[in-house]
Amino acid sequence: MPSRTPHRNRWSKHWARARLVLSQSVVSFFQEDSLTISASIAYHFILSLFPMMLLLVGASGLVIGHYELSGQLATLLERYLPMKPDFILKNLTVISRSSGRATLLSFLLLLWTSSGVFIPLEKALNRAWDVEKGRSWVRSHLVALEMAVLVGFIMLTSTALVTLNSLIQGWLRVKTRHAMSPSTDFAFHSVAILAAFGLTFIMVLLIFQRLPNHPLGIRKVLPGALLTALFWEAARSLFSLLFPLFNYRHVYGSIGVVVALMTWAYASSAVLLFGAQVSNALYRTLEEDESPVRVAPEVNLSSPAGI
Repeated sequence: MPSRTPHRNRWSKHWARARLVLSQSVVSFFQEDSLTISASIAYHFILSLFPMMLLLVGASGLVIGHYELSGQLATLLERYLPMKPDFILKNLTVISRSSGRATLLSFLLLLWTSSGVFIPLEKALNRAWDVEKGRSWVRSHLVALEMAVLVGFIMLTSTALVTLNSLIQGWLRVKTRHAMSPSTDFAFHSVAILAAFGLTFIMVLLIFQRLPNHPLGIRKVLPGALLTALFWEAARSLFSLLFPLFNYRHVYGSIGVVVALMTWAYASSAVLLFGAQVSNALYRTLEEDESPVRVAPEVNLSSPAGI
């Protein structure tokens, strides 16, 4: 029994630290009105979704009507959205027919809507990390456009990985002339899930490290970004599980999918902002634990100087 005491004390210390981080994060999350900021981000996310997708199609040099591209986009969107992307793909096919005008218009819309997504996020992250001075209007919009390009590049990379995964599986089927074994199929599925989670983690890490108007090292934001990516995956799974119970179409009719998409964007933004609070609280707690304890110098009372 005595040998279990240090182990139990260690777990008690970790649990007390986790409760402290969570309580501080929850208080800061509501004090800074993060839910209102999440609503603003969700609104601009809906406005920027189609311009972003059109630019991705234009950057890839592919035609949206092609079957393989539709399948790849569907796989990509299903990875980030908790609902079937049929509505997005159908409207994207119609819009992309005027590809030349749509591309220029998409860039202009992305230039405007990206500021509505990332500037509120920048201000929220500045408050989370106690950054008092923000960027100028021009710099904020340039950073917002930069983040939109980075997020688009990550999504394009994800699309390329989906394509590569499909090509390798097809090549193996042709080479072996029979269906893949369950273990091989499981291995490909696991690699795809890990790659998608890795890209989500990198996206969150870039947002946490780049958006605040203060140089933040990777060490400061790495644990919080990892936790936020895990929070986001849990929120997506929960939303996917509860989505059939919401009955958006029965309440909102034909725009039910748009409302559902905005609800998911709202929840994702809230998770991201809460993760920023956790990142700051976790870093401060770890810093306090690692800071050396100063010991007062001993005074020799027997010497004349100690009298």
